[in-house]
Amino acid sequence: MGSAFARISAEEAYRTTIRQKASKWPDRASGRLEPSAAPALSPGFTLAPGSAVFTIGSCFARNIEISLRDRGLRIPTLDLQFPTEELMKGTGLRTGILNKYTPFSMLNEIEQLARDDDGGRFLVEAGEDRYWDGQLHSHETVTRERGLQRRRRIRRLYAEAVAESAVVIVTLGLIEAWWDEAEQLYLNDTVPRHLVERHPGRFFFEVLPIDKTVDAVMRLVAGLHALNPAQKMLLTVSPVPFQRSFSGADAIVANSYSKAALRVAAEAATRSFDHVDYFPSYETVTLSDRALSWEDDLVHVRPDMIELNVGRMIAAYMPDAAA
Repeated sequence: MGSAFARISAEEAYRTTIRQKASKWPDRASGRLEPSAAPALSPGFTLAPGSAVFTIGSCFARNIEISLRDRGLRIPTLDLQFPTEELMKGTGLRTGILNKYTPFSMLNEIEQLARDDDGGRFLVEAGEDRYWDGQLHSHETVTRERGLQRRRRIRRLYAEAVAESAVVIVTLGLIEAWWDEAEQLYLNDTVPRHLVERHPGRFFFEVLPIDKTVDAVMRLVAGLHALNPAQKMLLTVSPVPFQRSFSGADAIVANSYSKAALRVAAEAATRSFDHVDYFPSYETVTLSDRALSWEDDLVHVRPDMIELNVGRMIAAYMPDAAA
């Protein structure tokens, strides 16, 4: 990580800031912050129309993939549809069960591809032949047979999507994590209270420190690149806050640290890997007029703001299609 933040000469620093017109913080007259923020984009690659794009991340990633599909891109995750009774109650997206929140949960899925592993270690016993998958976004339980069947399908999705996609978009979500001591792995989501009571002393809560967050993201990027060296990556940070913090801090303050840690990790990875670009969807949403960015719950991003982000992404990375 040190070389990624190398010291440069003062002369080079002056040349750099002069070359980049966006180096100067925009004032109100510039129109680059109000009403909606428009951070400068410097694409390191282009995406051909009709290409496959694999999306890994939180609900913001799910919204992006729908907009990308509507623009003619192939989105492998949208081929995977689970029964509604297996989805998180209240979800509006059939693919929402694939939401990934912590870097370690994303890493678990990628590292599993290198092992002869049926995914059984991801299943937590919840009753008589009822199991909760701690790597998915759903509190609903299934039989062990169904849990393993679903795991095989998800493993196949990841393997095929990583192999065939020209670009993977990774949207980092949060760093309030849950640890399974019995299986020695991080979970994806909050452990349901009834499982905490059923397995006392098994689960632990942790606010990931900076070094652990950066390490997980770097391993994730390297792992994906090893599986498909030709694949490019867009790394983003989800603007969506967590709805509740378990750290004891004010949710506003805790979320600020969470996003800052992920933004640091994204910067480290972008500077360290030539095939990775950072896409500033987080900055676009959070620095824009709040009335334009957020639904009334101040958690979910308005569809028009999602469209604005995807439109800017297409214009930058698919200039021919945008034209």
